[in-house]
Amino acid sequence: MVATPGRLSDLLERARVSLSQVRYLALDEADRMLDMGFEPQIRRIVEQMDMPRAGERQTMLFSATFPREIQVIQHACVIKVIKFLLVFLEIIFFLKVIKK
Repeated sequence: MVATPGRLSDLLERARVSLSQVRYLALDEADRMLDMGFEPQIRRIVEQMDMPRAGERQTMLFSATFPREIQVIQHACVIKVIKFLLVFLEIIFFLKVIKK
């Protein structure tokens, strides 16, 4: 299932879907969702609805930035945190500068 936090909250509140069998939860563009004010819906979905607990599902949180708000949400959603820093583009830029 793919849904925005607001729409998913609406469907859950109206008992149109269940999250009881979710094994993988991906929150993409998490920083943007927080900027747009979706933190209450995300928390409700992850903590209060029939979503399996963090130890019973794999949660992936994707964000271009890692502000304090993302770190707070991460601790509510995830048990073991693995951070990936993407520096590939910076390396390519650095190599181009060196060649000149």
